[in-house]
Amino acid sequence: MNALLNVITVLLSGLAAQDFQVELKGPAKIPAGTPVQIAIPAGIIVKSKTCLLSGAGTTNLLGQVVEKFSADLTAKEKQQYLVVVLPALIIPDNGATLAGTWLADDAKTSSTSFSFEDKNPELSQVTLEGKPVLQFVHPVLKEGKEREASYKPFHHLFDNSGTLVTKGAGGQFTHHRGIFLGFSKVTYGNNVKIDIWHCKDDTHQAFEKVLLRESGPVLASEKDQIAWNGKNKETFAVEERQLVVYKVPGGQLVEFQSVVRTTGGPVLLDGDPQHAGFHFRASNEVSEKTSKETIYLRPDGEDKPGVSRNWPDLKTHINLPWNAMSFVLKDKRYTALYLDNPANPKEARFSERPYGRFGSYFVTEITKEKPLKLKYQIWLQDGKIDIESAKLKSQFFNNPVQAIMVAK
Repeated sequence: MNALLNVITVLLSGLAAQDFQVELKGPAKIPAGTPVQIAIPAGIIVKSKTCLLSGAGTTNLLGQVVEKFSADLTAKEKQQYLVVVLPALIIPDNGATLAGTWLADDAKTSSTSFSFEDKNPELSQVTLEGKPVLQFVHPVLKEGKEREASYKPFHHLFDNSGTLVTKGAGGQFTHHRGIFLGFSKVTYGNNVKIDIWHCKDDTHQAFEKVLLRESGPVLASEKDQIAWNGKNKETFAVEERQLVVYKVPGGQLVEFQSVVRTTGGPVLLDGDPQHAGFHFRASNEVSEKTSKETIYLRPDGEDKPGVSRNWPDLKTHINLPWNAMSFVLKDKRYTALYLDNPANPKEARFSERPYGRFGSYFVTEITKEKPLKLKYQIWLQDGKIDIESAKLKSQFFNNPVQAIMVAK
C-alpha cells in the first residue's frame, strides 16, 4: 500500500504530463522480467535519469537512463539508452504505445534502487535492499604466496537472499573464479605465447580503473578497464568489461559485455573448452559435496544427474544458444542459465563439469581494426529451470523487443 501511495504522490505532484512515447513493435508475447534497451534519439530532451511509463495494460513502469553500452561499438559516443524491465505483456500485431513522464531527481518512487559500495580498495559491491547482489573482486597483483589470489579480476554473484553462490580463489582449480574470462593459448608480438587463463609466469589480468558506474531503480552497471599483461608484464591488450545487473522478479539477471583491444599488432586467442572463454563457476562446496546432484539442461532436453557433455568428445556440443546448470548449494537447488549471443565469435565450443563450472570458448584474432566484442547473460534462480523458460530467456536476449522512443 505504501508503495502505491508513493507512486500516486508522484503522479499528483504535477509530473504526470506526458513527455515522450515508447512504441513497442508487435506481435510479441513478452515474459515477465524482460529488459528492453531503447536508444534515446537526439530530439528527446532527457530531463532526469528516471521516468514512469504507462500503457498497453501496464501502469507505473520505471525506466532508467544509462550511457552507451560497452559492446555497442557502432553507437555514437554520447548515445544514451532508456532501460525498462517489462512485465508479462502481449503486444498485438499493430504494436503498443507507452506514455513516458520524466521524474524529478528527488521524486520518491515505488521501488528501491541499486547502490555501489567500495568494501575496500580491492573489492566493490552492488547492493539492493541491503543485500549484496554482485561483487567485483579486483586485487592488485602481489608476489609470492599471495600471487595466486591476485592474478585476475572476477565477479561474485549472490542469490536474492544475499547468499554467495560463486567460487573465489582456492579450492578445486583455483583459477576458476565466479564470472570470468580468459584464454590459455594466446599468441602476440614476435610469436610470444602466454596463458592468461591460469596466469602463469608474468601473465596476469590487472584492474586499472573504473570507467563508469550507474545505479538506479532498474539496474546497476559498472564499466572497468582491465589490462591483459603478458611476458615481462607488458600490456598486450586492454579490456573494457561491463557488468549490468537488472532488477527482475524471480532471480538475478546479469549481463556481461566485453571489448578487448590490442595495444599493438594482432593477438590470437585460443585454448580449449575447459581452459578458455567466458565461464561461470559455482561455489567450491558443489565440488566438495554435491557434484553428483548437478543436472545440465540443454536445448535438446534435461540430462541425468552428474552427467556432462564436452567438446571435442562430443563434436556437436557447439553453438548452443543457451545452457543451464542446476546445482545444489547449502541444501538448496539453484539454476545458472548461460545465454550466448549470435554476435559472439563462433564456433562456440561448450564445456560442462558436474563440480560447477561451465561455459564456452572460441578461436579468434583481434586487430586494431577488429577488437573482440562479447555479450552474454547469466540468469540465476532458485530451483530447477524448465526448458521453456530457458528458451524464452534466450529468445528475448538474442531477439530483443523492438522499441523506439519518440517525442509526444
